[in-house]
Amino acid sequence: MMSLRRLAATALAVALVGLTLAALVLVTGCRKEEEVFLDTNLAPDTELTSAPGPLSQANYRVHLYWSGTDPDGYIDAYYFAWDNTTDAWVYTTRNDSLFKALIDTTGETRRHTFYVRAVDNEGKLDPSPARIRFDAWTVVPVIDSLRRLDGPMDPQSVNYNPGYKDTVLMGSTCTFRWTGEDPDGMGAGVRYAYRLDSNPFSEFQEETTATMSGISSGTHFFYVKGEDETGAESYPSSYKFVMNYEPDSEIVQPPEPSETLTVPDNTRVVFRWTTRDREELEGVYGGVSEVWIELDGEILQSFDVGSEDYQEHWMLTADTTVAGQNGPHYVDNTKNYPTGGNFQHEFRVYARDVEGRFEFPSRDPDDRERYKFWYNFPPETEILEPADGETLCPEFTISWIGTDVDGSIQDYQYVLDPGGGNSWKTSEDTFLEASLVDSAGVAEVGWHEFRVRSRDSSGCWEEDYNAIQIYVEECE
Repeated sequence: MMSLRRLAATALAVALVGLTLAALVLVTGCRKEEEVFLDTNLAPDTELTSAPGPLSQANYRVHLYWSGTDPDGYIDAYYFAWDNTTDAWVYTTRNDSLFKALIDTTGETRRHTFYVRAVDNEGKLDPSPARIRFDAWTVVPVIDSLRRLDGPMDPQSVNYNPGYKDTVLMGSTCTFRWTGEDPDGMGAGVRYAYRLDSNPFSEFQEETTATMSGISSGTHFFYVKGEDETGAESYPSSYKFVMNYEPDSEIVQPPEPSETLTVPDNTRVVFRWTTRDREELEGVYGGVSEVWIELDGEILQSFDVGSEDYQEHWMLTADTTVAGQNGPHYVDNTKNYPTGGNFQHEFRVYARDVEGRFEFPSRDPDDRERYKFWYNFPPETEILEPADGETLCPEFTISWIGTDVDGSIQDYQYVLDPGGGNSWKTSEDTFLEASLVDSAGVAEVGWHEFRVRSRDSSGCWEEDYNAIQIYVEECE
């Protein structure tokens, strides 16, 4: 059914045609005038068939439908525009389209006006476009799983512990990773921008990692925000971390280099250490808060450095008798080892600073926060023959024997005349057939020294060597 608007337009057109013909009749008889073009094409009409209600709210992804009618022809196409109808008309032959309406970057709703008008087969446009005004809204992107790689919040890290604050070794680079999504984007991608502390945000990009370097000592915040396809931005998510010099500890007693100390069974060994934190030494906030000690990979105890009873030492003893008689801790002798252990132990001390950062294993061999030692009776060696000071011919034999009360002998080291440039030799034999005759057959007459020491099955050398002096004379 034709609308009242269409009936009025048709009547007006017929009246105009009649008046025009009457005017032509009046002037024809007087003189010939220029031809006048008469547009008899009626304008098309456009309506929105499916759209949000007036001044209602709709998701920024809005599907609009429209149609057109022409009383004296047919609809050829349409033009539509958003908000601005001055020069923003878009040509289409479709009767619908899924639009992405623009949203304010804060994610608030934004009012839009959509216009559409039909064009008929003779190119005439609907002079009064159909339109709808509504508010478009969006849900801003969500940032989650923001973490530093290898930090306590990273599930793939050996340091994973969400309860710890993240302290990073001073001078290290920091790589951050995150994920995000657009809840109403229907799979549309999210772009991200990031910054450190109060620095400007980076340009939005699709990358979900960022590596930062040259970060100063102290507390820092890393921020990430997302942007969806409408330009709506999320509120920045933050990650707190501390750039921190690691604390340091050093074992100062026993004084011997690590791996050489052999402690007799049932004898105490006292370990003493010192700790320090560079931030505190430089006069800025810092300091050691805790000290942890381990024996053979098992934690013995942790100390609160601020407590009144804290002392920087600990005593150990190997004891196979009743526990509690010989000191605060005993080396475990129940692992099928001989009495005293007869294997190498490792004592370790490491510090934790007030920022929560633990000390790294030292890369400096002189900085001993690890100390390897033996609870073991050292082996002994006895030279059987010749006797000390005995006179021998240039060709002679020296024999010896080694004993170990808590293990067995592995091998020996010996040297003849160490001051003459000769080197130590290692052998499992318990004798040496020696000759002090040179290539010309001349005997090296005079005093000579022989030294020997043993090593047990635990790898420990005798604490000192055994030596004898012999005198060589020419023999017929």
